[in-house]
Formats: sequence, C-alpha cells, structure tokens
Amino acid sequence: MNDSRRNSRNQEFQLKIALVTDTYFPRINGVSASTRVFFEEFQKLGHEVHVYAPAFPGHVDENPNIHRFPSMYLFFDPEDRLGRPNRDKAMIEEFKSHKFDIVHTQTPFSIGGPAVDWAHESGSKIVHTYHTLFAAYVEYYLPWVPKSFMVWLTKKMSQRYCDRCDLIVTPSPEMKRVLESYGATKTPIVAIPTGINLSKFEGAQPERFRQAHGYGPDDKLMLFMGRVSGEKNVDFLIRVLDRLKDDFPHLFLMVAGEGGAKKSLIRLVEKMGLKGRVRFLGYLGKEEWRDCYAGADLFTFASVTETQGLVVTEAMAAGVPVVAVARMGVKDVMASQKGGVLVDLDEEAFTDQVRRMLTDKAFYDMKKAETKPEAALWSAEAMAQKMLAAYGGLLQQKAKP
Repeated sequence: MNDSRRNSRNQEFQLKIALVTDTYFPRINGVSASTRVFFEEFQKLGHEVHVYAPAFPGHVDENPNIHRFPSMYLFFDPEDRLGRPNRDKAMIEEFKSHKFDIVHTQTPFSIGGPAVDWAHESGSKIVHTYHTLFAAYVEYYLPWVPKSFMVWLTKKMSQRYCDRCDLIVTPSPEMKRVLESYGATKTPIVAIPTGINLSKFEGAQPERFRQAHGYGPDDKLMLFMGRVSGEKNVDFLIRVLDRLKDDFPHLFLMVAGEGGAKKSLIRLVEKMGLKGRVRFLGYLGKEEWRDCYAGADLFTFASVTETQGLVVTEAMAAGVPVVAVARMGVKDVMASQKGGVLVDLDEEAFTDQVRRMLTDKAFYDMKKAETKPEAALWSAEAMAQKMLAAYGGLLQQKAKP
C-alpha cells in the first residue's frame, strides 16, 4: 500500500479488496447476503471493493464493480451456477493485474478455489470465510455417495483449503471450534459474524403485510425465513405446529424462501391435514421481506447446521422474538437469550417454548422489548470495522522483514 491511497473518511488507508464467491445475487442465500453486506459497508467506508461471482442468465448488475464469470447449469443444485472462470481469461488477467491488498474468498469451489492461485501470483493476502458446514450438507446434495466417505473428504478438503490462506474467518466461535477439529490449525482463525443493515428494517408495515395475506389481528404467525432445504429442518416446525393446532386454532406457520425440499414439505403438510395452516411464500421482494419479518409474532428456527444464523438477528432487528434450536452459530448469537429463547432439538421442548410465548404475555413482551437492542449489537458497520481491523493486522505482517 502507498500513502496516495489514503481516503477522506477518517480511515487510516484505503484498501483494494476482492470478494470472490461461487454464489451471489440473484441467488438468495446466506453467503450472498454476507458478501453484499461487507461489499456495501466497505464501500461506504471509502475502500475500493470488487465482487467476482458466476453469471446468471438474464441478470445484469447495476454496480460496475461486480464482475461475472461465465457459468453453467448445476444439475444437483439448480438454483446455483457453476462458475467457469477459464472461459474468460481476460478477466483473470485483469484480476491479477489489479494487485488487490486482500482477496477474500467466500466459497472454495470453481471460482473461489482458483482465486487463491491468482492471489498468490499477484502478491495479495488471502482471507477466507468458512460460511457453510459442508460436512452436514453432503447427504442432502449428494445422497448417492456414501455419507461417511463424503464427510471425511469434505473435512480434508476444508483443511487443505484453509491451509492455503493467510487468515480464516468464521461467522461464530462454534464454527471456529469445528474447523480446528478438522485439523485446520496452520492458519489463524478469527470469528467475525456478518452484520445486519438496521436501516433496512425501518418503515416496516406489518399490518399491511398481514392484511395482504389474509391474516387478521387475532391470528398468531410463526415464521421461518431461509433456504427451504432438508438441513433447515422445516419439517420439525411443521410438526411443532401440528402439536399446537388444537389449542391455538388461529396459529399459522409461514415459510418464506425456496429450495429443493419444498415439494416434499408441501406433501407433508397435506398428509398432516395442515394445508390451511402452513403457507409457502416463496422469495419475497425487498419491502415484502421486511414487512414479513415485522408481521410475524414469532420467528421459529430449527436448523442445526447454521454457522451464524443471520436470519435470527434479522428477525430481532424487525422486533420479532425468536424460538430457536441451540446448535452451532445460533447458540453463539443467542448466548444471552435476550430477544428469544434457545431450546434443545426436541419437538416437545420447542413446542413448550412456543406455547409459553403465545400464552405468557409478560414473558413475550419482555422478549420483544429485548429484540432491537440485541440486534443493534450485530450492526453491519460494526462487523465491517472488525473485518477491516483483521485485514489491517494481516497487512502489517506483510511489511515485516
């Protein structure tokens, strides 16, 4: 870095940062959301930031700092695209000539993997965020391959990828412990969660949302927001609703998102006689997304594979109390149990806490009052500053003789 790259926003220096990911908008998932949060926050703080991601048919980016590599259909995960960076060698050469201070990969696959080599060639420091507990996902995406072998292979590949980087970021301390158990101890690991943009929850219209979807003031709404896939445990929430349906005739479950498990979940709902009590909302637009959160009475989350559980903090930012399973990153994010409650992966225990939220007004009001102050601890700007501090420490090492 040189002094000419100092900026005018009271930052010590301006960085040149590449965020490299195998999944990005219009694909909606946690990695896309995290990448965009840091992209936007780094730009606000005066840094030069570029995103490199696979192209999606028909999608055009407005921001010129988002660069798309050619891609192809991914048969076992049709919502994503398989990047083919070697089809655009000019972009690869442009990437290397840019000589980024930091190349921060978000995924280790067809674009993220080669980006490590490009960074080495151009003298950039390499940071990687280990967003996803891949070992827990293999049975859902590659069911025809023996699970034990795939879990072993996933752990080994994760270790090798991490060993090639200069710094590893995990969204939670729990995920840091998991990586270390894989043997990924060669590279320093820091836990830095993805922050949330609190301003995006301003101006929410929960009543409008409820009316537009046919819910009345006496209806109680449980909400799941996220990828509708097997590892998210949405069927667990459906069974919880089934346990409560007779005592709470005005209780409903909204499932917002898309994914490969949606068809099987619809069949489960029909089999259990809950067709009128569970609504699959699909993907939601910006305002609809915000109003959906705010319109819910409870955010219910039973996933056991979350490295952070960004949707939990988003729900609290919308003022909605949370009932969640105490696993992985969610357990870290909700360690104080302010703004909600954590329970074991047990349908009866989960049902009891939902019941308490629905019947104990004083308890519910206390948890609701805690939500927004708790969410404020996870602001996007605060987390971006933490990440920049980690970058700064890494770059100081570069200057050592």
